[in-house]
Amino acid sequence: MENRYNFLKSLLVGVLFLQFGLTQAQVAKTQVLSLQVIPSSSGINITWPNDANFTGTYSVYGRPMFLNKTFEFFNNVPSTKNTFLISTGGNQQMEFLVTKTLNGTNQSIGYIWAGNNFMPEFKKNHIVLLIDSQFIHPLKSEIQTLENDLMKSGWKISKLYAGRNEKPLNVKSRLKSFVDAQKIRPKTLYIIGHIPVPYSGFYSSTGSRVPPDGHIEGSGNHTGAWPADLYYGDLEGIWSDYTVDCTTGSSSRHHNKPNDGKFDQSTVPSEVELEIGRVDFYDLPVFNSSDTALLKDYLNRVHEWKMGNVTVKKRALIDNNFLSLNLASTGYHNFPCFVGIDSVNDQLDYFTAQTTGNYLWSYGCGAGSYNSCNGIGTSTDFSTNKGSFSNIFTVLAGSFFGDWDSKNNLLRSSLAGGSLASCWGGIPKWYLHHMGLGMNIGYGAKITQNNSTEYFNGAFNQSDKGVFIALMGDPTLTMNQLKPVKNLTIESTNNGAVKLRWSKSSSASNYIIYRIDTANFTYEGAMKNCGSSNTTDTFFVDECNWGTGTYLYGVAASKLDTTGSGTYWNQSLLEIASVQHTNSTLKDGLAEISISPNPAKGFIQIKNIPQSNETKITINGVDGRIWLQKTINNNYENQDFTLPIPSELQGLCIVTIESNLGVKSIQLILN
Repeated sequence: MENRYNFLKSLLVGVLFLQFGLTQAQVAKTQVLSLQVIPSSSGINITWPNDANFTGTYSVYGRPMFLNKTFEFFNNVPSTKNTFLISTGGNQQMEFLVTKTLNGTNQSIGYIWAGNNFMPEFKKNHIVLLIDSQFIHPLKSEIQTLENDLMKSGWKISKLYAGRNEKPLNVKSRLKSFVDAQKIRPKTLYIIGHIPVPYSGFYSSTGSRVPPDGHIEGSGNHTGAWPADLYYGDLEGIWSDYTVDCTTGSSSRHHNKPNDGKFDQSTVPSEVELEIGRVDFYDLPVFNSSDTALLKDYLNRVHEWKMGNVTVKKRALIDNNFLSLNLASTGYHNFPCFVGIDSVNDQLDYFTAQTTGNYLWSYGCGAGSYNSCNGIGTSTDFSTNKGSFSNIFTVLAGSFFGDWDSKNNLLRSSLAGGSLASCWGGIPKWYLHHMGLGMNIGYGAKITQNNSTEYFNGAFNQSDKGVFIALMGDPTLTMNQLKPVKNLTIESTNNGAVKLRWSKSSSASNYIIYRIDTANFTYEGAMKNCGSSNTTDTFFVDECNWGTGTYLYGVAASKLDTTGSGTYWNQSLLEIASVQHTNSTLKDGLAEISISPNPAKGFIQIKNIPQSNETKITINGVDGRIWLQKTINNNYENQDFTLPIPSELQGLCIVTIESNLGVKSIQLILN
């Protein structure tokens, strides 16, 4: 294996050539190397379409997710092959980049987060619901249902309210003060309703950047400031309001003058910290319904989706009306990771296909206005076809409607008309492929918003890191939903044992049991000392609950799902039951365990491990991510164990030792 290789410098040269040098049709499709994982007992097997006319080389790079590493070169694959197998054990995942190179020039590229029996962590992040105060009473029931669903899928929830007439500066100030005060720092922001819309930017032929859709003065005049929800998500950057003076935009809402409450920045000043999604149906008269009614309908549809009550075929369509541009590469890249290469169809009409059949994902692009996309449809089409339009995630691109704070806006109309999430994909290119192994859509939105050179950004009108990049929809949405179990009851509680029983889920046959601590935001796997992570039974006896108190138990239906990205253990919303548990037998078999040295570098020694058939050692970062796991069988009492620590693991972490004798956690600093 070669040394770590920074591929981006050479990669961008080749891809930029593609954008401006190719004369053949379907530039977006040609630029993308579609990737798919074929399940294999031997490991992760990546495949791509065979090209009998290609005489160059495929190069494969990879990196572990969540460790902020660069892609490392793995191997070259000759043009006669279209697969690459990396041997792994169980519960494995890795992100890959594959390039298709001829005579030193990259012809196309592909990314995929690939998994083999991957088990995502159930616990998610801390989310803030920023709610339009107008909906506190009219949508009280729907918002409570949303909170329940979030808690049952592993989210910690906080709520803030804002009035429609507040200034974005004041809303941001309250949000930042709240986030900074939290012990568990929020990572996600869900904007619900017409929360004041920040505007920012100097998009002009004479400005810091041209408008992302290219409509400079004299060519549409889409100049000045654009809607900028990223202002709420960038908690550390400096946003100014004293330099830009631009009034050339056709609409006065784009006019940006010093000290007018609109900001100067066209790009985000620092990294976006929060995953952001907005659901806002203000000023959509084409639907002949109030924004309250439209929001109520949306929240109910999302609830049905999360409950696994929506049946949709795992397929995607692409309706590309810009064959000479690379916009549709967002669809050609992401969709194979979700549904597989053969389940992506680019020969269908957007509305015709989705009003006669259902699609998990769709992409459409064409010349646009605020409420239309040529070759795709209009906001009126979404309104007229509401009820028959069947799509969950939609990506659209074209002029003007990426400016989403506009009357009868096309992106927001797609949400009102039936989709659960939408974005302006291609300006810049969006990276959502992580959803193929169970990540939420807000994660991909944040990656896209922060991306400049980490992934190829599409190089379209300098749109990368633009303040306008926004997700319309619930940022916690995931791609595959299972029906939860029903009728969870606590049958008995006796000292160290709590017996649970439930009715089976119709969409899964495995179940995972958690003990939930809402105060400390932990979802502890109650089966972890039983030698497995799940059960096929509809009952379970937790024989390791040695503390007296009130407990929440949650049972998730589980299934090994197969997507274009491989296989992962999907989980439903939890069914939750509470028990007042009394234990008169004290047991703490791990009390004598200690760790040295602390701080440590290179290794740690865990001392006095009691005899047990299986002891599991887990190192977690303070954000909850698993850094390292090791299971040992210790046949002797008071055994010592030396655990090597990879050099890249550094900082404050938590070491958890678990066996049938109990659980003990120790704080550790790694240098």
